[in-house]
Amino acid sequence: MRKIISITLVILWMILVFWFSSQIGDDSQVTSGNTIRKIITFINNNIDKVKLEEIVELLQPIVRKLAHFTLYTLGGILIFNLFNSFKLKNREKIGYSLLVGALYAITDEIHQLFVPGRSGMIKDVFIDSLGIITGVIICLIIIKIINIIIKKVIKIKGE
Repeated sequence: MRKIISITLVILWMILVFWFSSQIGDDSQVTSGNTIRKIITFINNNIDKVKLEEIVELLQPIVRKLAHFTLYTLGGILIFNLFNSFKLKNREKIGYSLLVGALYAITDEIHQLFVPGRSGMIKDVFIDSLGIITGVIICLIIIKIINIIIKKVIKIKGE
């Protein structure tokens, strides 16, 4: 059952990435611009419109790259979780997770070459891959913490 849930979550994540990447360039910019506007006006609802647009213009490239990174960090967590449900050595789980994540990042950028107003960029593959690496590292840290806690609990019960 765990494998089925893990596979389903990875597929849903891939569909989400594909959906975001399918947005034409203008729609994608409007989405990220509106998100930034909402956050800025939530923080300061008295900001004047000219200043708001200057901030949106300044933050938009950063927010878009951060969105790539964050989405792929989630992917790294989900993909590692999938491989963690198989009886594999740790280095195999890590290797397969990084490989699948990087390959998906490459196919995502290739896909964007065919979407009006979008482009496939090598730097986005690197940003996405860094997200995958970060997601895998988060999983490894969580597993390490859980193992330390389990060892302490076993030691306490053994005393």
